Amino acid sequence: MPLRRGRLALKRLVLYPFLFAAYAVCNLLAANLGQVDPALAIRPLTVLLLGAGAVLLLFYALTRNWQYSGYLSFLLLFFFLGFGQIYRVIAGMLVPEYQRTAGWILMLALGAFLGFAAQKRVWERINRSGWITPAFNLIFAVALAFPLVTVLAAELQEPPEEMEELLDTGNDLRLDCSQRPDIYYIVLDAYGRSDVLSELYGVDNGAFLRQLEDMGFYIAGESHTNYIQTVFAIPAALNFDYLEPPESEENGQEYFTGLVRDNRLMQALKRCGYRTVAFESGFSFTNSLDADVYLSSASPLNELESLLVADSPLDFAVQAVKGSAIGHSYVDHRQRVLYTFNRLGQLSRMRGPKVVFAHILSPHPPFVFDRRGRPVEIDRSYSIGDGDDYEGSIEEYRQGYAEQVQFVNRKLLETVETILRRSPEPPVIILQGDHGPGSGLDWGSAERTCLWERTGILNAYYLPHGGEALLYPSISPVNSFRVVLNAYFNAGLELLPDETYFTSHRLPGQMTSITDMRDARQNCGLPESVQGEDQPAH
Repeated sequence: MPLRRGRLALKRLVLYPFLFAAYAVCNLLAANLGQVDPALAIRPLTVLLLGAGAVLLLFYALTRNWQYSGYLSFLLLFFFLGFGQIYRVIAGMLVPEYQRTAGWILMLALGAFLGFAAQKRVWERINRSGWITPAFNLIFAVALAFPLVTVLAAELQEPPEEMEELLDTGNDLRLDCSQRPDIYYIVLDAYGRSDVLSELYGVDNGAFLRQLEDMGFYIAGESHTNYIQTVFAIPAALNFDYLEPPESEENGQEYFTGLVRDNRLMQALKRCGYRTVAFESGFSFTNSLDADVYLSSASPLNELESLLVADSPLDFAVQAVKGSAIGHSYVDHRQRVLYTFNRLGQLSRMRGPKVVFAHILSPHPPFVFDRRGRPVEIDRSYSIGDGDDYEGSIEEYRQGYAEQVQFVNRKLLETVETILRRSPEPPVIILQGDHGPGSGLDWGSAERTCLWERTGILNAYYLPHGGEALLYPSISPVNSFRVVLNAYFNAGLELLPDETYFTSHRLPGQMTSITDMRDARQNCGLPESVQGEDQPAH
């Protein structure tokens, strides 16, 4: 008899609201595991589980029925956590101007349906045999198991040996630390080379580049990226070496964040007494840098939380009241970009020596600025998708990019002028695109990609006291800090071949050399007469 009572109590135990809340977080994390740090799930998971418990207790205080209270708690959680999934399916079938209206209609319809389903007489009718609690417990326990296994399997992988070897080599550098200039490494995400901007985007960058040259910059006018993907390109530059892709069974998130967090450049410069400074980028891989000073525009939500609330009823409500979304919205994205530009000019007052890393997610999508820096409103869910992950048309991409790159030019000139004017001693400044724009990028195929557009990058250097003598027009990011360390720290590093590789989140573990075809203009939408011409960069 006691055993039977125990089984009955277990059968009636209300677990599924908690299981559903955990599933919502874990499923989102599993779907974005290559882009989001799993540690970011701790806070939203804790908040949702505590919230589910509080709601359950509240309903029990009102109904004195645990089964019915669990059912009501689940309906409420489903309204807030499930609405966004349904809305995105419907919005994907509509033109942008009707999407938000459809969202409000869906919210009212779903709210009315769940309100009807929440009535006690409805619950009693569908739960006559008491099946809801044990059935939903089982359903959501099984559902949770799938993303949970995916996340745990990724987390249990050992860091790859390649990363450990690379990080260890930082201590082998012999540096002469007698000069110690301030170093600014400013990465403008997806900033393309001038010939690409002119021919594909109708942007004449000549005046901008001449202003940089007048300030003393060297423009590497034939520069290409080493990798067409940020997660490879930036770690390669910071570790001034080529990378191996992680094996399929390895934890890619840990691999790339580790290469940024413990990068060889900053580890070496710390031994020369440098302080390290980094900015919040809005991109988890470059947010991972282990800096002495970390500067943030203080968005209240992390990346996973922002994805969780995106297009939720809460998101709709905040937009209705404030006119903007919450978390990693376009408003927050705009704020991060402006904050980084404005704060960079103030860092010269910080007592040096210091190495500053700023990864600015612009002119990369989303296109939230026009050429004058005025806000551009976007009628779709927040996304930083590039290439064929971009949700708009090619025409929209090229128009938005052309506007935004001109805004970036203006802010960049203001920032650089401020740094140079306020710095007690001439600093080292590198302005660099991690890769080019992606209107013609197919993440699944190099053969279907406009490689000339994606590989040509802005690459500009301010190397005082003769450091520019070591530069050359086709220098690529992997050699940038080899030149800097040789010029100012007598590191004696050999320069590497300036190669380019195609990598993609759709092709994990693969890395294809495209060095011999990176100036190919096929798939670029150019007139046929120039598609086959591999012209030198300006």
